Amino acid sequence: MSRLTSLTPWLAAVAVALCVQMPVQAVERFTLNIPGVSDDRLFTAAAASDASGCGGHNVSPALNWNAGPAGTLSYAIVMHDPDGQKGQGVDHWVHYGIKPTTHQIPAGAGTKTTFEGVGGTNTKGTTTYIGPCPPSGDSAHHYVIQIYALDLAPDALPAGLTRVQLLEKIKDHVLKNSSVVRRYHR
Repeated sequence: MSRLTSLTPWLAAVAVALCVQMPVQAVERFTLNIPGVSDDRLFTAAAASDASGCGGHNVSPALNWNAGPAGTLSYAIVMHDPDGQKGQGVDHWVHYGIKPTTHQIPAGAGTKTTFEGVGGTNTKGTTTYIGPCPPSGDSAHHYVIQIYALDLAPDALPAGLTRVQLLEKIKDHVLKNSSVVRRYHR
């Protein structure tokens, strides 16, 4: 038997032993949550628009997330209804320049102009959160809330960007992203 053939089983055993002994470093997922609610649930009436007939109080949802990956310098949040305007979509919330040390947003913060970061422009032309208000009788609309961990400093982007403009500006700066989906109907 050749020397190589006799070493092969021994090398295989050593390789297996090394693999078993080497600690496996878990990669933590970047995850966005609405505290106390599982994904794809209906928004409470509080989150819905307070406009006449919408049934809500225009309270942006509480959000939390774990730290972004190494190199995260800021976060951006977008809430988009792809079902709105007969499938053309409605942007309810565009906000960015959130500090990398922030990992939660309390309920209602999205409607305050003092909320940290920079307000982008939603479909209604305002720079704060606007709650859901799908047409009466429509099936439940889906509201995708997305967070982006960015390698951009909090002050890197100008105020007032629309969702489309924001996505264009961050295209090569997204380190990770995560989303949750909520639904609402009247």
